[in-house]
Amino acid sequence: MTRRPHLRPYDREVHGHLPPGVVPEPVASPTGWYFARFSKHLRRGQVVPVTYMSHEYALFRTASGQVGMIESQCCHMGAHLARGGYVREESLTCGFHAWEFDVAGRCVKIPGGCRIPSRAAQRSLTVREHSGCVWFWHGPGPAKPFTDLDHARDRRRYLYLPGEVHVCHSDLLTVSEHVTDVAHWPCAHGAPGPMTYVPLRDEGRHFSFVIRPVDMNVTRVQRFRPYARVTMASPTLALVSAQSRPEPDTRPPMLTVIAAVSPVRPDLTIAIWAVVVRKLGPDWLLWPVNRLWAAFLRRVVRRNAASDVDVLRWRRPVAKDLWSAADGDSVRAYRRFYRRNLPPGP
Repeated sequence: MTRRPHLRPYDREVHGHLPPGVVPEPVASPTGWYFARFSKHLRRGQVVPVTYMSHEYALFRTASGQVGMIESQCCHMGAHLARGGYVREESLTCGFHAWEFDVAGRCVKIPGGCRIPSRAAQRSLTVREHSGCVWFWHGPGPAKPFTDLDHARDRRRYLYLPGEVHVCHSDLLTVSEHVTDVAHWPCAHGAPGPMTYVPLRDEGRHFSFVIRPVDMNVTRVQRFRPYARVTMASPTLALVSAQSRPEPDTRPPMLTVIAAVSPVRPDLTIAIWAVVVRKLGPDWLLWPVNRLWAAFLRRVVRRNAASDVDVLRWRRPVAKDLWSAADGDSVRAYRRFYRRNLPPGP
């Protein structure tokens, strides 16, 4: 009855760097929402093993489409729920003794009608599906609302296109801060000149800014409009949208790039990108045009992201920062935002 988990190439790469039986030290990570998987990579009735924050979880989707993310080691006798277990209707079933667990981690059935012990439960994480991705909450207290992409909830007006997952051999902060580094744009992304950082909001859980050319006569950066607004939904989740003017544009954006990072262990991090594209019109009239338009924008973003991949995969933190005047204030401001959102220590 057990089924082998269907692993993606990035799953195999991550697991290849995680020797079985070795428990790495925990990862100190900011409070917020983290990427777990693209929604289309988790089918109904499927369970996959994932590792985040140095903990192993079983990520699964029930027959009705609900998603659960629970600790992978069965509380009964330690079997791995993702590697030997399987989904049965609305439960994840252990492949050793067939104990069944719901998406909240509660044991709901033991074969033979046995009484369910009060401690029969798995640690579970709060998960949400939004914009074509499965997200999980990390941090103390109840999960905060996922509101920064509310405009994209309307599937009639927006398309969600998964991008790519890259495994980076570095710590979380070193990978996550690249989104705020405006100094690398001319070198890595073909900007026609230096870019500057204009802060919009920097307090508490909020951090947003505009990236624009120093030369105000520049009309395009690569194939995008000259201004990019970056909203950090959390220190590890950036939403980047192009706009045609320096002032914040309150209209729903035509394109939003989702850039997120999730720590596997202290020296291993995954980085992903995805796109949310506003349709040019209703599908009943423009179905093929909408798909072609979204595919074109995804290709542009993919080419842009490719400039960073090799750097991010092998970037390492230096023992002592060495700054130049051209680096500006954006990375320093981001690091302050990152630190103030770390949960309090024990």
